[in-house]
Amino acid sequence: MSAESFVSYERDGDVGIITLAREPLNTYDGAFEAAFQTAWTQAKSDDSRVVVMMAKGRHFCAGAELKNPRPAPEGATVLPAWDEIRLIKSVMKPTIAAIQGGCIGGGQRMVWPCDLLFCTEDAFFRDPTARMGIGGIQSHLHSWFYGPRLAKEMIYSGMRLPARRLYEMGQVNRMYADVETLHSETLVFAHEIAELDPVPLRQAKRAADITMDIQGQHYVLSRMEELLDEFPRMDIHLND
Repeated sequence: MSAESFVSYERDGDVGIITLAREPLNTYDGAFEAAFQTAWTQAKSDDSRVVVMMAKGRHFCAGAELKNPRPAPEGATVLPAWDEIRLIKSVMKPTIAAIQGGCIGGGQRMVWPCDLLFCTEDAFFRDPTARMGIGGIQSHLHSWFYGPRLAKEMIYSGMRLPARRLYEMGQVNRMYADVETLHSETLVFAHEIAELDPVPLRQAKRAADITMDIQGQHYVLSRMEELLDEFPRMDIHLND
């Protein structure tokens, strides 16, 4: 599989679709990240009105590729994790992540900055870094999105955090029985939103994002940058 085929971007009318296609686990490495960031840059710059991110395979993203990592293509610039989050946040149109199976380790930062999270019933989130002897580097953002007590339980134990639990907390928007329904219903919703005037949508998104920054989210990203500069970053494959 070529690096370019790991992540694709295509248009379905006014909806832009980013597809992760490194099946079955969609693990990431330099080649994947280069294609992923290119796709989001395309989605940001074109005239699509809504952006959907979905994945092929068993899991949305099982963390970093450890067995056979590939570097970014020669000449490609790969943003660090915190700037990748900022790139996705800077897309001033509605963004939806459709998540099935596992969203592990650094895979979570791919969906955190999206506006809406739609999940299958089997979807879960996990960060096993503490069990690997790494000091919970991403826990700042875990605490922001999951709440500090749940985030600490997740990091300390390495447990799977079911999407259903986050749905009950209001951190996941919609739940679907299977991946086929997830993808089809996500696209139906995206096309409905794409029919609206993009100007008030953009204003509403900006207002919500400014509110989160007033509450300190931008500072959380800055602290993540400081910590990732200080410590090495590692993720693991999903343990089947």
